[in-house]
Amino acid sequence: MRLKQGCRLFWLALIAFALDRATKVWSLTLTGGAEAVPGLLNFQPVRNYGAAFGVFSGRTVLLVALVLVLCAALLFVLFRFPQMQKTARAGLWLVFAGGLSNLYDRLRYGYVIDFLEFGFVRFPVFNVADVCVVVGCALTFIAVLRAEGGKPHG
Repeated sequence: MRLKQGCRLFWLALIAFALDRATKVWSLTLTGGAEAVPGLLNFQPVRNYGAAFGVFSGRTVLLVALVLVLCAALLFVLFRFPQMQKTARAGLWLVFAGGLSNLYDRLRYGYVIDFLEFGFVRFPVFNVADVCVVVGCALTFIAVLRAEGGKPHG
């Protein structure tokens, strides 16, 4: 029963993973960059050998280990707390999918494929998996805040 409850919203992780994989494969067909939305969003394929903002660049073994531990911890929480709020569960599945897809890149290519670039601000190039991680963290944070809002402190 716990397995079934833990898998609720797993389909969201599958869709996020598939979308990230498809967009990365597509980005590899680009020669150079392309403006998607002029002044707003560009497609600029780059190889990212680090984590967010280039942290731990070239430390593939460390990054792989960290992501494996994080994914295992996420699965533990998802299955250990089957009654978790739906918003938090969705957020954790998105973080899991994003981490897993970037892990796939790191193991297959030795780097993560990034290709989304803001045209209006200097910001590191990123990918759909990164968006999933950020949105997933935000959803989980919101769910925790909502859950804590109704409880007395002290």
